[in-house]
Amino acid sequence: MAFVGHKGTLLIVVEKITLALDPIQQSVLDYWKSARDGLTVPLLDALDPLKLEKRVLPYLIVAEHLDDSGLVRFRLVGEEMVRRWGANFRGRRSDQLFTGDYRAFIEKYFALARSERCPVYSESVFRWNDGGWIKTTRLILPFTSTPNGVPTRSVVVQVFLPSEQPQSVPEIRILREQDMSGGVIVALPGGIRRAGASI
Repeated sequence: MAFVGHKGTLLIVVEKITLALDPIQQSVLDYWKSARDGLTVPLLDALDPLKLEKRVLPYLIVAEHLDDSGLVRFRLVGEEMVRRWGANFRGRRSDQLFTGDYRAFIEKYFALARSERCPVYSESVFRWNDGGWIKTTRLILPFTSTPNGVPTRSVVVQVFLPSEQPQSVPEIRILREQDMSGGVIVALPGGIRRAGASI
């Protein structure tokens, strides 16, 4: 197990871990595992959002990897994500949407999914000036264009957990890095370190 800190972000690479995933995330993880078909990472041809459970689609994001740094362009954005953010960011890049530590946090988990060729789980807490907060978790699942190639796209399933103070949590409209409090990124086992291993 390796730990790498980055300004409040804890990065954990693990060989064995048990996560209590949201049922929506678990559903997409099961789809990803079956789509691998013996490969480390499933082929992009296997990525068909219409084959996923309908309840998943509003929480789905598809991001195109532009380089190894974690820079991505968002190709598909589900309705719930549009509602939460207050805008449809389809077609925009991560460096156009985020700045500072928050951009580093977002791009870190995309870079990790691409380099390790494995699912990545992240969680963070968003805070607002009025004291409201909400916890969000993401499951990032890489896909590749060629067998055993570098991932070219990743599917993100993001869910927002109920807050203990729901009355003080506004709809998300603008997030700045100072609104994000810490975070955790976990690389799930089954990537290139153990090609062919089940997760």
